[in-house]
Amino acid sequence: MDPIPFFTVSNASDIPDLFNILITQGSKECLAEAQDLVKKLKETKNQHDAEFGNIDILYNRKLMISLINNFKSISSFIKSSNCSTSIFIKYFLDGAVFIGDQIYGEAFICLSEEDLEPKFTDCANSMVPKDSEVLDYLKPVSFCVASKIQCSKEDQKALIVAVHAGVDLFEMFSNGKEILEKIEKNQMKLEFQPEKYAHLLS
Repeated sequence: MDPIPFFTVSNASDIPDLFNILITQGSKECLAEAQDLVKKLKETKNQHDAEFGNIDILYNRKLMISLINNFKSISSFIKSSNCSTSIFIKYFLDGAVFIGDQIYGEAFICLSEEDLEPKFTDCANSMVPKDSEVLDYLKPVSFCVASKIQCSKEDQKALIVAVHAGVDLFEMFSNGKEILEKIEKNQMKLEFQPEKYAHLLS
């Protein structure tokens, strides 16, 4: 069975490394706070590797929900921080939890039975212009994929929402340094907003 596409949280070991590159500046207090959060993420990574390191967990709903709950717990430590890196980490974790809830909630029962990767490939081949980045077209491609799966409208929506949120998280992280600067200058308030995706496939 082909794995569910990349927008799922599939490798906990990637998460600490993603944020380490952002912890380069800020006050002593903020750096300490960010490093503490990364420490918690590393503890999650080590626990994950020790217990499930040799297991393909993408289709193990119980294990993925456990990982999602770990992210949720770490996010809950970030209350009203004024530190840009902590705000950014919370945004990412809340987004990852949201995506995980879409894929590993009720929709998982049907989505896990679908051969999604060939459907993504077929839709991308027909919709993405030559020499273009697939990521730029992944949101519309998700509607195409959803139309090809034998799942309920609610499950189709969960897939579409997960893809849209995943693309948004990727784009936000790609502009991480710029986003951090805007937060520090009070030019931007960053908070993950699940309601942003409520209208999709309504």
